[in-house]
Amino acid sequence: MKMRLSIHLILDWDGTLTRKDTLSLVGQIAYHANPSKSLPPWSDFVTGYINDYTDHTSKYKPAVLGRKSLDQERQWLASLAPIEHKSVERVEASGIFKGVKASHVDHVAKSAVQTGEVQLRSSWDTLLRGFLCHPSNKLSILSVNWSTRFIRQSLLAAAAETTCAETQSLTPHIESMVINANEITGLDTPSGSDGTLSKDTVSGIRTSADKLSRMPASCQQCSSTPIPLADVVKKKEHAVVYIGDSATDLEALLAADVGICIRDEVMGSSQQELADTLERIGVKVRDISEGVLLQGTNKILYWTDGFEKVVEALEKI
Repeated sequence: MKMRLSIHLILDWDGTLTRKDTLSLVGQIAYHANPSKSLPPWSDFVTGYINDYTDHTSKYKPAVLGRKSLDQERQWLASLAPIEHKSVERVEASGIFKGVKASHVDHVAKSAVQTGEVQLRSSWDTLLRGFLCHPSNKLSILSVNWSTRFIRQSLLAAAAETTCAETQSLTPHIESMVINANEITGLDTPSGSDGTLSKDTVSGIRTSADKLSRMPASCQQCSSTPIPLADVVKKKEHAVVYIGDSATDLEALLAADVGICIRDEVMGSSQQELADTLERIGVKVRDISEGVLLQGTNKILYWTDGFEKVVEALEKI
């Protein structure tokens, strides 16, 4: 992948690198680790979250169609923090992750890749290889997922499963790759986890704002006007490219030099929600096939249905 400047590519995990959400698979780790215990079904936690979210949505003002600006949408997304924290607290209080060890996470991740429960998007390895073979580029993952280890082990398992030697060569890069996500406490201790999630309500990655706070410092303040490519090269060590698929990615997408939305041919619910939000608040989204501009602006994003098009577009900047 030949580029005119160095790029820091930041990828969301669920629905972006993967074709569907994997949080329920992280939940499966608890049942694998504690097969003899009487644990509440995962559906109890899902139902609890949906009920809290639905109740909050019904009371929040302005309602969805009344939110016409980015600031209003940011306030809405920030208002979801207590819902996310309550969900974590509900899981911690149940103790279902007590005794979970790193080996349990590794087993479930490998099994999920082998059975297709974790399915990475087509050309994920081409995208990663293209960046990692360029010494000045950086690549990382930023996710609200509950287990950094699960993400890493899934990628390692996927690399090992392929017959492509070049993809298998990604293993040392994946092992050292920066993955910013949450984690189950104490996976490496002899007795396993105490059942808590190590990221507390202050430092956890739960919301759009939490993701924004983990973006490079150069992205913390969005410019209101386009920045010419020459100025990006002069002023930044890396041009930041962020790829995501849902409302949780909104602020990171807008803060990046290039924000790319994943949209399947038939958009999933999270993709559709993000698409509707961007249209409602007046953010333009254009097909990445038309080419990308490094503008440092929150006015234009790009959409794509595959990583192949991302590779092609970034080769031209």
